Amino acid sequence: MRNSSLCLLSALGGAVLGAAIAMLVTPQSGKELRNKIRAAVNDAAEKLRTAECHCEGEECHCDK
Repeated sequence: MRNSSLCLLSALGGAVLGAAIAMLVTPQSGKELRNKIRAAVNDAAEKLRTAECHCEGEECHCDK
């Protein structure tokens, strides 16, 4: 369990670091970049809201 948690934490840290570096070296203006990030976050949130529940068993807390 500890090993998989460390692996997941490392992957998440790498993704955050990669995103930060990409933002620093992008040729876009700050306003354009913020709008692009906002659109990506809104798209991801919409996908999460509309995702179907695929859980099994009694532990499911989906809104059906």
